[in-house]
Amino acid sequence: MLRWIVLAALVVVLTAAATFMIQYGPESDTRASHAVNESTGPQPKVEIDKPLIHDFGTMSQQTSATHAWEIKNVGEGVLDLWQESTTCSCTVAKLRAKGEEGEVQKKVVKIKPGDSTKIDLEWQTKNSKGEDYAQGATIGTNDPSRPSFSLTVKGKVYPPVVIFPPEMITFNGISNEEVSRTRIAVFSMDRPDMKIKKVSSSRPASIVATAEPLSESDCVQLKVKKGYRVDVEVKPGMPLGNFQDELVIETDHPLRPVVKVTIAGRTTGPISVLPERLRMSNVTSKQGATQNLTLIVRGGKPTRFDVTHKPAKVEIEIKPNATPSQKGRYLLTATVPPGTAAGHIEEEIVIKTDHPKASELKIPVTILISNTDAG
Repeated sequence: MLRWIVLAALVVVLTAAATFMIQYGPESDTRASHAVNESTGPQPKVEIDKPLIHDFGTMSQQTSATHAWEIKNVGEGVLDLWQESTTCSCTVAKLRAKGEEGEVQKKVVKIKPGDSTKIDLEWQTKNSKGEDYAQGATIGTNDPSRPSFSLTVKGKVYPPVVIFPPEMITFNGISNEEVSRTRIAVFSMDRPDMKIKKVSSSRPASIVATAEPLSESDCVQLKVKKGYRVDVEVKPGMPLGNFQDELVIETDHPLRPVVKVTIAGRTTGPISVLPERLRMSNVTSKQGATQNLTLIVRGGKPTRFDVTHKPAKVEIEIKPNATPSQKGRYLLTATVPPGTAAGHIEEEIVIKTDHPKASELKIPVTILISNTDAG
């Protein structure tokens, strides 16, 4: 049965660093507490050519964008501009005074009547995530009618390629005797026409994936212009027990040509293990320990078991249950020999079988060996 997980409000947005570029006058002192010009003579007057807030819209991580404001002195006196404050510790201000050659570092820029300068605000998205973003800086002036003004940029930032759901693809308790399917959405907010070139898995014989464009209703549901749905299918015959594989999605997005998504889960089938995990938590190095598990073959079918991998410190033996009424049951005995060095074992036992519907069985192992005689 096809499973589709409905979109939660996916908003991945950045806290960015804003950069202003300003040229300053050579012989000026710092103007953090610059006083408003109280002269009764000719006064400067600030005129700004654009709205003080600029919306960059949707941007991708690891990109940047610049917006420029032209600040003109329409008064009769010389206009002074300086940076007063910013909303981000990473913000650096720089002004370009019109008509000057090169960029001389100054604390204050002076603009003659009728002249202008540009203030550039650069938004660097980097890898941050958050909600709607807004950052900026406050510029001080000696215009008595406008002692300061704030320039702000805002927008939304997403990963170059968005996978939804975003965490991983999970198959919990699926049967290895039937097909299991699920679906994810793949799209780009800054490049709606992004193409998926190829999808594959790390276990191609058992896990296959196909991609096709999202339907109109899918786009409405996900609130995107275009994208792809990727259908992931787990075929019968997967090894019994826990598994973790990888889905590889190749795209034409220049910032994210390859996206990898974890596929994890647990399969059940005609062979069961009781308990499902070999857990031994109170083993002493001096005495060692033994733990039994039961392998149950549905229908009582005689089955051969061969251990192909196990923890190096553990001995494994599998033999049929001798009780006639226990047909199809096998006893797995795990032994930590006396004298085994103390330590923590977190591994798995891998067993090959001749069962036609369960060729491999994996059993997680957790063993803690202590040396109580030490010290």
